Amino acid sequence: MFKAVWQAWGRIDLLCANAGIVDKSSVYIYNWRGKSVEDVPPEPDLSCTDIDYKGVIYGTILATHFMRHNKPKPGGQIVVNASIGAMFPHRSYPEYCGAKAAVVHFVRGVAPLLKSKEDIYINVVMPGAVETPIVPPEMIAAVSKDCLTPISTILAAHDRFIEDNTGMVGQALEGSADQLIFYEPVAYGNGYKSKRAVTVWEPLFRMMHGEDSQLDEAIP
Repeated sequence: MFKAVWQAWGRIDLLCANAGIVDKSSVYIYNWRGKSVEDVPPEPDLSCTDIDYKGVIYGTILATHFMRHNKPKPGGQIVVNASIGAMFPHRSYPEYCGAKAAVVHFVRGVAPLLKSKEDIYINVVMPGAVETPIVPPEMIAAVSKDCLTPISTILAAHDRFIEDNTGMVGQALEGSADQLIFYEPVAYGNGYKSKRAVTVWEPLFRMMHGEDSQLDEAIP
C-alpha cells in the first residue's frame, strides 16, 4: 500500500493508523475448567495484538522510510488510533486493552526522536465507545446513546493533530461523546529516581539503533 501511494503521488505526508480488531480468544479459558492438569490449553489466537499493536509498529517504520524521501523537505505526520481502553481496561477485551495501551506508550516512546531526527510528528487518538462493525449492536444499546462517541468527534481529534502548528508530539487525545480530552503521562512515582531508570543511556541506544539519540537528557 505504501509503495502504491508513493508511485501514484511521489510522496507520503500522513499516515492514519486505524486498523483494529478485538480479542479473538478468551484469556480466562473458562471453557477449560474441569480439564486435567496435563491437558494444557491450546495456543491463544493473538490476532488482536498482531493487528492492533504490531501493525502500528510496522506502519510507523514504513511511514518513516517513505517520509524520509519527501521532497523538497523530508518529514510528515502520523496519527494512531488507540482506545480509551488503553487508559481504563475493559474486562471483556483484556488483550485489546493491552494492545491499545502498548500503542499509547509506543507513540510516547518514539515521538521525541521521530520529531528531532526525522521531522515526523506522531500522536495518538483514543476513541470512546463508537458504533462500528466490531462492536455488537446489543453492546452499543447497553452503553446508552449519551455515552456513544460519533465519528465526527474522532475526525475532530484527528484534525486537532493534523492541523496543529505548535509542534506537539507524543500526545494522547481522548474523543468521548462530543468532547476532546488530552491525557498527560503519569507522574514519576519516585521522582528523579524513577525517571533516571528510563532515561536514555547513549551507549546502549547506539548499540541498539546504530547512532546516538542526541537527546538533551541522554546519559553519555
